[in-house]
Amino acid sequence: MIKKSPLNMVDPSFEFGKPNFIGRDFLLQDPTMPQKIDSFLIHTLGDLRLFYPAFNSWVSNVVIPGIIAGERSIILEYRQDDLAGLAILKDSLAEKKLCCLQVMPQFQGSGIGLSLFEKSFELLNTQNPLLSISEEQKNNFLKIFKYYGFELGEAYHQYYRPLKTELSFNGLLK
Repeated sequence: MIKKSPLNMVDPSFEFGKPNFIGRDFLLQDPTMPQKIDSFLIHTLGDLRLFYPAFNSWVSNVVIPGIIAGERSIILEYRQDDLAGLAILKDSLAEKKLCCLQVMPQFQGSGIGLSLFEKSFELLNTQNPLLSISEEQKNNFLKIFKYYGFELGEAYHQYYRPLKTELSFNGLLK
């Protein structure tokens, strides 16, 4: 029996197992897949709208087309039958970036974040990918950034939101 995926929350009739990697080939296996992955990401990562007001638009207009173009991908990490975390990567000639890393609340502190970082490094072929975080997330990430030797690149005041700062690490945002 095929186990249900988190995508079943978006479309209960859709069964394909539990992918660990979503790339171009996965997205193009079915003409409805881009919309299903778009809905899944928006549903799963909806809380990020608090930090990034244009998050839904970014998923629909940047991430999904980027996966189709072959320069973006998604890593999914499971524990038992539950989605524990995911990372969205950008791997282009110009940029190797860890765009988003989310550990589901019930799995925080369990090593999922470390696993996602390690898999991201492997897929991006770098130990120092570009990434950014909102100022409110700084304390949540400082320990892991120190562990990996990430260096602050720049602080961008009002980059995504009024009166808030976005911090880049291992390089500068373009």
